[in-house]
Amino acid sequence: MNLSKHVTLAEFENSPTATTHGINNKMNESQIESAKLLCENVFEPLRLYLNIPIKISSGFRGSQLNSFIKGASKNSQHCKGEAMDIKIDAKGFYFIKDKLEFDQLIWEFGNDEQPSWVHVSYKKSRNRKQVLKATKRNGKTIYSSY
Repeated sequence: MNLSKHVTLAEFENSPTATTHGINNKMNESQIESAKLLCENVFEPLRLYLNIPIKISSGFRGSQLNSFIKGASKNSQHCKGEAMDIKIDAKGFYFIKDKLEFDQLIWEFGNDEQPSWVHVSYKKSRNRKQVLKATKRNGKTIYSSY
């Protein structure tokens, strides 16, 4: 099953950690619908703009998986099918920021020229267009306005 032209359900649910530890990481219908909206409204326009394959490093994370990996938030949008972490460069980040509707966009670590990865989320309504930058200070992740 495809969530969009270039994203399969299996790809979005894939988690080596869940597989290794026998954690069920399957979405329900509501989560699938949220993931479809994210893929159609963010991933596909970005894929068309960049014209290259985009690696999803983390899509859906069920609550058990999120707890296991010590996810930053118990209310993580990853658990709702509303978020993904993708491997893109600064050009892709700025395209999302300047051209697309989204709820949250985070430049994750890296340096000033290149993120290590980008977190992006999309909700059915009331997207905040919140743009943040994640950095490490004294071993803790700090989120600041971008």
